[in-house]
Amino acid sequence: MATLKVYSQTGVPSGEATLSDKLAQLKVNQHLIWEVIKAEQANARQGTHKAKTKGEVSGGGKKPWRQKGTGNARQGSIRAPQWRHGGIVFGPQPRSYQEDIPRRKKQIGLAHIFAAKVQQNKVAVYDGLQLEKPSTKTAFKVVSAIAEGAKLHDGAGKKLRASNNDGRPTVTIVYAPAEMQQLKSLRNIPWLRPLNSAQLKATELFYNSGLIVSRAALAEIDKKYSALL
Repeated sequence: MATLKVYSQTGVPSGEATLSDKLAQLKVNQHLIWEVIKAEQANARQGTHKAKTKGEVSGGGKKPWRQKGTGNARQGSIRAPQWRHGGIVFGPQPRSYQEDIPRRKKQIGLAHIFAAKVQQNKVAVYDGLQLEKPSTKTAFKVVSAIAEGAKLHDGAGKKLRASNNDGRPTVTIVYAPAEMQQLKSLRNIPWLRPLNSAQLKATELFYNSGLIVSRAALAEIDKKYSALL
């Protein structure tokens, strides 16, 4: 069994959490991760882009001048593509970007993403916010302390200061379904991406400078995804 550091609300290591070797020592398949993220991003596209063709733009019903004798090039409509305000040739049309990917393949891809974060030491575990009532201010202090204590931000000379959100790296915080009440305190922090452990998304799990995972969420992820490997 592998171990991960558990951080207190002040950002100080306060214990350890276990993780199965199936996840912790998994040989990460980068191509599989790419496939899963590519499919998820493609399926999120609406595909509602549209450019009007010659037959769809307004006007142009009358031939601008007679066919011969004017000295001008022959024209049939002022809405032809070569005219200003004319139709668009081969422009974008509504389409579906849907990419079918097997459910099991997607789940295994999520396991590989999580394993990669563990192997990069980009996962910090915490015991939960333990708030009496929703409070973004308190949640901000706790998450900032954990992120700095676990060194999840890439640095670049900027710290997680309360007075400035510019240049902050994104951190994804994973909570268990039973901890849904924490969402009210977390969702207004601009550089934080809350993520339900029962509804993991590949892009939010992958594109961040680190993961902050509650102990309950870690247990659920370990149980669910290690069984697939």
